[in-house]
Amino acid sequence: HTLEDAEKQLTADLRSVDLLIARKVTIMLTDYQLEALRSFYYNCGYSETLTKLINTNSPTLSAWWTSHYITGQGNRKPLPGLVARRKTEALLFTTGKLKFFN
Repeated sequence: HTLEDAEKQLTADLRSVDLLIARKVTIMLTDYQLEALRSFYYNCGYSETLTKLINTNSPTLSAWWTSHYITGQGNRKPLPGLVARRKTEALLFTTGKLKFFN
């Protein structure tokens, strides 16, 4: 595939993510909240629980976000890369600060 092919596919994938967010999220999102949620949905898929926590402004949102979808390939042990990604997304969503955890 070419870089152009990859960019077209990413645009198409994000369009479907954006439509899902528009249908499921009932609160107004800031730009940084939208980007954090796009990252989560793009990488993990739709989560009814996360969406409910967002829509209800739950105080447990960040704790849930950073403790779920952090394992892979049937492992029960958290994978460091996924832990870091979820922390980055949760921090961006809740504070607007972009920090990469490694």
